[in-house]
Amino acid sequence: MPRLAILLLGLSVACHADTTIKKRIVTTDSKPPANVEARSEIKEILYKKGYLRKKENTTASLADIVNCDSRTGLLVDFKVHEYKTYKIVKFTPSAQIEQYIEKNPQNAVNIESTTVETGELKLFFGRPAKHFITTTKRSPDKNNAGGEETVDAWYIDHETSDNNCAPEYVRTEPYYVVGTALVMFPQIARLHHTGPIPMGLAVKTTATHKILGANGVPDRTIITIETVEELSDSPLNPTLFELPAGLHQKNAH
Repeated sequence: MPRLAILLLGLSVACHADTTIKKRIVTTDSKPPANVEARSEIKEILYKKGYLRKKENTTASLADIVNCDSRTGLLVDFKVHEYKTYKIVKFTPSAQIEQYIEKNPQNAVNIESTTVETGELKLFFGRPAKHFITTTKRSPDKNNAGGEETVDAWYIDHETSDNNCAPEYVRTEPYYVVGTALVMFPQIARLHHTGPIPMGLAVKTTATHKILGANGVPDRTIITIETVEELSDSPLNPTLFELPAGLHQKNAH
């Protein structure tokens, strides 16, 4: 049996109290809005320590600090030395989403998604990764030309670090795992998914969003490539999640 397959069989889901994830995100737009660059690049650092979270956008000098116990957050702008507070939005189980759709059928949009596991294996950060490709489609209707999304990603068995304080079921429900940008508020996706649900930390992701024109061919394509450049489970200092000194609260009186 190949060494990689042996590693995969022996791997168990680890629960790390502390995690640091450094990402590089590059987005290209074939038809960007006026005064917007066709290509953008940002770098993010995600920290997790128990119920504390922090996301730094090092490109824009922004930070988002979250306490999942109190469900409160701080948005920090280091350029203007300001911060503001907010409350974490609660997630809705898919059963309740379906109940909402039944009461508001005019807002429902049928979305078809399919995930395929290719069977390929690679090593990332010394860990075996599985390869999944998810295709999501919205058929054209009288108000929308439709579109298609493809997420080509490699996943390792490792905790993720999000700033949304998501409950455990969010990691297993297709509505949240697959998601879609093919609907706009107040529309809501009625997702019909087939295939496995990708699990774990996505270490290399290429997401392609195709917006179809009136003739049914792509009119605009947005490609986002996310790459985890560094991954660490070293202990973090709790002061990392404290509000830095010298800032003032936005709109404070």
